[in-house]
Amino acid sequence: MPISLSQIAQQGAHGASMMPIIQGVGRAAIEISSLLQTAVFKGALGVAGSENIQGEQQQKLDVLSDEIFLEEMKSTGFVCAVGSEEQEELLVINEYASADWVVLVDPLDGSSNLDVDGPVGTIFSVVKRKTDNNERPHVSDTLQSGQQVLAAGYVLYGPATMLVCSVGAGVHGFTYNRASSRFELSHPDMKLPATGGYYSVNEANADKWLNNMGSNLENLKQETGLGMRYVGAMVADIHRTLLKGGVFLYPADSKNKSGKLRLLYEAIPMGFIMEQAGGKAMSDDGMAVLDIEPQALHQRVPVYLGSHSAVDCLLGIK
Repeated sequence: MPISLSQIAQQGAHGASMMPIIQGVGRAAIEISSLLQTAVFKGALGVAGSENIQGEQQQKLDVLSDEIFLEEMKSTGFVCAVGSEEQEELLVINEYASADWVVLVDPLDGSSNLDVDGPVGTIFSVVKRKTDNNERPHVSDTLQSGQQVLAAGYVLYGPATMLVCSVGAGVHGFTYNRASSRFELSHPDMKLPATGGYYSVNEANADKWLNNMGSNLENLKQETGLGMRYVGAMVADIHRTLLKGGVFLYPADSKNKSGKLRLLYEAIPMGFIMEQAGGKAMSDDGMAVLDIEPQALHQRVPVYLGSHSAVDCLLGIK
């Protein structure tokens, strides 16, 4: 019989407590996948007419996906609050404000791909609240390094809908089977290849990168012969890196001197997955992504995720 998401309860020290939340992620993913497939017929493509906290134009599907995810986290009964890339402030779930877990989410990563029918995804992580359970959850509950993450993962909405996750006991991929209406284990114990693969980056910005990263990338290409593949949705690019090897990078540049990707919503969960799969997750100044202590809900950082050899070559680590 196919292995379903319920297997997560048997993984590591936190599998049993994380399983209901990851199952909630799975339900949200099924709803979002269905929405994406019918959006063009429902007039749900295009901008929503509003901006998120980062000053970016929100797509209608950004807003709808955010709503779906929040409702599914409510339905678990185990989540006290949700931090979303699409929301300025922490969203407290009043009915379960005494629950233990806080979920952080980018509900629809890569939404600029929507109008061209490109791949998009969802990224999430789970931490245990720091405030007492009899207090109202606070933004400080979200400001925890990747070392405190108990579970993380992503959903890729491509030709198939795939949920890749870890509860700190390796990385496993589950693909949605429409015939059985559930996610089934398709990629057990995913490991990042140590060599080969591709580099993924918007190379058009190379002349604006800081810290000599343009030259460093040229050195990487010469030393490794890696080819380039870039989708423009972090989930899709990381998924390829995880399966094929290589490195994903989003350096700081003259416009985004602190980096572009969000520490809590993108860098930490993807860094967690990368390390659990045997890879490396770094930011600038030799700082591991999972060691960065967050200072703000929407903090940004430069990111280098991939094989040890490729990341080390990019950052000049011997």
